Amino acid sequence: MEDYGQDKAGAAGASADAAAPSEPVEDLSVQCLRAHTSAVFAVAVNPAQPHVFATGGGDDVAHLWRLGSEAPVAALRGHTDSVSSVGFSADGSYLATGGLDGAVRVWAADGSLVVLLEGPTQGINWVCWHARGHVLLAGSEDATAWMWKVPEGAVMQIFSAHSASVSYGGFANGGRSVITASEDGTIRLWNPRAGTVEHCTHASPPHEPEAVTCLAPHPSQAVYLFGVESGAVKIAHAESGKLLASLPAHEDSVEAASFCECMPLAATGGMDGKLCIWDLNTYGLRHTCLHGAGVIEAVWRRGSPLVFSCTVSKEVRLWDARSGACLNTLTGHTDAVLCLAVGYPEAGAYLVSGSDDNTARVWALDV
Repeated sequence: MEDYGQDKAGAAGASADAAAPSEPVEDLSVQCLRAHTSAVFAVAVNPAQPHVFATGGGDDVAHLWRLGSEAPVAALRGHTDSVSSVGFSADGSYLATGGLDGAVRVWAADGSLVVLLEGPTQGINWVCWHARGHVLLAGSEDATAWMWKVPEGAVMQIFSAHSASVSYGGFANGGRSVITASEDGTIRLWNPRAGTVEHCTHASPPHEPEAVTCLAPHPSQAVYLFGVESGAVKIAHAESGKLLASLPAHEDSVEAASFCECMPLAATGGMDGKLCIWDLNTYGLRHTCLHGAGVIEAVWRRGSPLVFSCTVSKEVRLWDARSGACLNTLTGHTDAVLCLAVGYPEAGAYLVSGSDDNTARVWALDV
C-alpha cells in the first residue's frame, strides 16, 4: 500500500544523504523506464494481464506499460498535481489513479478516461478496489474517505469522522468492512452501507496521539497490523477493534506492514533500517533483517514466504522470512526506492520498482 508521494519522499529524504554509496553500483535491472520527469511514487501490476503495469509520478502523469517495451503504451494525463497512487481493479478492466490534486481518475485498459471521480477537497493518499466488484475506495488529506461505483461514478458512501488526513485504508473482513487510518492517531472500522464507525482504535494513548504510519488488513483473516511514528507495531481484531498484541522491535517510524498469504507471518519495515518478521501464532519476533538505511515498503511474493523490501539506500532486497536470510540485493536505482509491485506472467515473475531517481525499473526474478 502503497500515502504516499509526499510522505514517502519525505521519509526517504530524511536519511538519503547518509545512505548514499561512495561509488556507482551495478545496474541489475532488465529494464530502466525513463518516461517520468519526477519521482515515481506508485506502481501497480494488472492482475488479469500481468504483462501490463502502471506507474504514477510527481510529474502529474501516470503511464501504462507493457513488459519488455521501452516506451509506455499510454500516458494518462489530466491530474494537476502528483499522481500519488495507482491501482487496477481485480478483473484488470480498470486502472484508478489518485492525485494530490484531490481527483481520482479511472481509465480503461487502452488508456482512455472512463470517469473522473470528484468529491474530496484535498490530495488523494491512496486508492483501493474491492476484490469482487467495481467499487473503488480512496482516502484524502481532507480527513475523509470516499467510495464510488464504477463506471457510473456514483458516490456510494462518504466516511467522515477522522480529524486529520486519512493516510491509509482499504477493505477488511473479506470486503464486508472498510478500514481507515489517520494522522489523528486512530484506526476506524466502518459499516460501508451505513457509513458509520463500528470501532475506533487509538494507536497510542488519546492524550498523546501519534500518526499512524502504515496499515495492513489481512487478506483473509479478521486482523490488521499497523505502525506509528515512534516505532510501535500493533495487531488488532478487525471485527471488534480489540488490540491483540504489541510487537516491540522498531526504534523509529514504521513505514511498511504486510501479511504473508501462505504462512502465519507478517513483515514490518521502519526508518531504523529494520525489516522485522513476526510469527502470528505467538506474536513473537522471528527475525530482524538489517538494512543500511530506512525501509520504505515490504511486499510478499504471492504464495511464498519470500518478501521484498525497498530502501532509502537505493536498493531492493529479497528475504526468506523462514530463515531471515537475504537471498538477493537488486541494485541500479540512484536514489531512494519508493514503491514495489510483483507481476506473475506465465513466462516468469518480475518485480517493478519506482524511485526518487525519476525512473521505474523491472527486475527478473529467479526464485
